[in-house]
Amino acid sequence: DKHTEEQVKAIIELFPESLSQEDEKGRLPIQRALYLKKGRSSVTFVPLMAKEGCRLGVGGEENRGGLLTVVPNDENNNNTIKWLSQRFSLSGGPSSDEWDRKRAQVLEKLRDLNLLKKADIEEYGLVHDALHPKCKSRFNFFTSWDPAALGGRDSRRVEPIHHAIRSKRKDKEERFEMALKAGMEYFPERLGFLFCKKDGISACKKAFDEIGVDKAMKIIRTCIPPSDDHPILHHAIRHAPDLENDIAQYYPDAVFLRDTNGHTSSQVKFYMNLRRGRRT
Repeated sequence: DKHTEEQVKAIIELFPESLSQEDEKGRLPIQRALYLKKGRSSVTFVPLMAKEGCRLGVGGEENRGGLLTVVPNDENNNNTIKWLSQRFSLSGGPSSDEWDRKRAQVLEKLRDLNLLKKADIEEYGLVHDALHPKCKSRFNFFTSWDPAALGGRDSRRVEPIHHAIRSKRKDKEERFEMALKAGMEYFPERLGFLFCKKDGISACKKAFDEIGVDKAMKIIRTCIPPSDDHPILHHAIRHAPDLENDIAQYYPDAVFLRDTNGHTSSQVKFYMNLRRGRRT
């Protein structure tokens, strides 16, 4: 960054109207700061601009200094926070880890200033926005702050693991692994939502269909190693019996594992068959 925070603050104090001056495309300075221009980025000044913008009423009283202002000409009517959370290609930046880390640090500062709120994660779908290989730091920031956004609560949004493997989506393998890894970190008892269903299809089955069984199982085995702590075959028998044989090929020792109740997969299968038989 060319200027220091002290210099930028001094400019704002001398010319407070500068924070409200829109460019030829109607963008506020806090929005222009998200872009890369001549190899430089002003994104690190976003927390200062938001804080001073709140004091000066930039974007209106409830717009948090321009953070909730819709970015002009954005086809999805995304606001500044969403642009800060999304992959680099939407804000003109390079595909670097540093680019991602800087934005994660900005989000942390906004949280410290109470200008980014936990409720924003659900309201604006920020975990979904950051579910991209070039946004790993931001994705980890959001999921560590609000793990339930991975699928642990009722939501109008599809679970991120399903979002990761939508048809026609690029980078499906990397996104699927990001979602499953985070899900296992915070919800191991639910196997990271691997078997949660959308329109009757589990995320596991969707991954098989979209990226292939071999590739999907390689990712699954990386995120869910064979263990009594998370007996995957037991879960498959309970929630996705149609996938039992496919999964068993990649977890040959899983038949010998026991769940928290001490049951083997064969016992669980026997019980589930009885249960399903009563329903038919």
